Amino acid sequence: MVDFSPRAKFIAITVDELFLIPIAMWIVYVFRPDWFVPATILLIIGAAIFVAAKYYLIYPSLLDTPRPFYEIQGMKGVVIDDVTQVSGKIRVGAEIWDARCDVGDIKLGTKVVVKSRESMKVRVEPYVDTTARN
Repeated sequence: MVDFSPRAKFIAITVDELFLIPIAMWIVYVFRPDWFVPATILLIIGAAIFVAAKYYLIYPSLLDTPRPFYEIQGMKGVVIDDVTQVSGKIRVGAEIWDARCDVGDIKLGTKVVVKSRESMKVRVEPYVDTTARN
């Protein structure tokens, strides 16, 4: 399999949209020839802005730098189904995760902290607030 450079990938996903400019110019020339020059200038400026915006939005995602798929370690959640060594569920933000713990059971409603992620399951332990004062 051929692995293209990020720049080649960007050109490949952009060139088809740029083919619309000559088509639009032809339509203007056929139906409103008096608008041809201003329309051409606007189309070229618009295309340049489009390519620049797309470059800054899309190009970084085409780079081959490894990034973590989803970093959840250290996030806090709440148990929504008792967590044991073999099963359980927690809510982290708006997401529901399958969860496991190393020792004992963690009951419904307990706040937990994610220690690690293994595929689509997380390993958790009860959250202990060290900033709380008595």
